Amino acid sequence: MTEAIDEYMMQQLKEFEKKKFVCISKGNLDLGETEEEKQEKEKLAEQMKVVCETVKETLGDKVEKVETSTRVVNSPCCIVTGEFGWSANMERIMKAQALRNNQMGGYMASKKTLEINPTHPIVEKLREKIIENKNDKTIKDLIWLLFDTALLSSGFSLEEPSGFTNRIYRMIKLGLSVKEKEGEEDITEELPPLDEEEKVEGGEGGEVEDNMDEVD
Repeated sequence: MTEAIDEYMMQQLKEFEKKKFVCISKGNLDLGETEEEKQEKEKLAEQMKVVCETVKETLGDKVEKVETSTRVVNSPCCIVTGEFGWSANMERIMKAQALRNNQMGGYMASKKTLEINPTHPIVEKLREKIIENKNDKTIKDLIWLLFDTALLSSGFSLEEPSGFTNRIYRMIKLGLSVKEKEGEEDITEELPPLDEEEKVEGGEGGEVEDNMDEVD
C-alpha cells in the first residue's frame, strides 16, 4: 500500500468481514504471544536495557523512545510510529504538500520509536562494546548508522543524507585500512576519530581535531 490514496482509504476502512485492520508499522502491535514468549521477551528487554538507554542518549529527540521488540527477525532494528501518528508513507505524502502545516507535521512526524532486535548478532555485539567501554568513539557512529539504515528500510527519508554517506565511507575506509593521501580532501573530516588523540589534516596545513559532540 504505497499509493497516496491508500493512506486516506485505510483511515476510513477499519475492518473487513469482522477482522480489524492493523498497521504493522505502528506501535502497540499484538502478535498473540504466549506466556513463555512474554517472559522471554521481558528477560531480553532487561538484558538490552543498557543498549536502549545508550541509543536513546545518542539519538536524543530523533526518537521518542528505544525499546526491544520481537517485530523484526532478520534486521537489527526498525522504526515504528505512534498508534495515532503518521506512517512512513503518510509522512512522505505530507512533506510533499505545497501548503502543508509545518506545526502539525513537526508533531505528527516526531513520534518515532526505534525497536531493536535483541537476538540479532549486531545488537548483541553492540551490547558487548557498550558494557566494555560506553565511551568508545566508534559506538556513536555505529548507532547513527543503525538509525539511518532503519529509517531507509522502514520507508522514511533521511534528513541529512551527506552525514549518512560520510559514515558509510568512513566504515569502508576502516574496513579496507585506507589512509588519506597527502593533499586529498578528507571526506570524513567531520566525523569523530576512533582514537581521542587522532587528528585530521586541515585545508591550509593546519590540524583540526574532530569533535564527537558536533556530529549528528
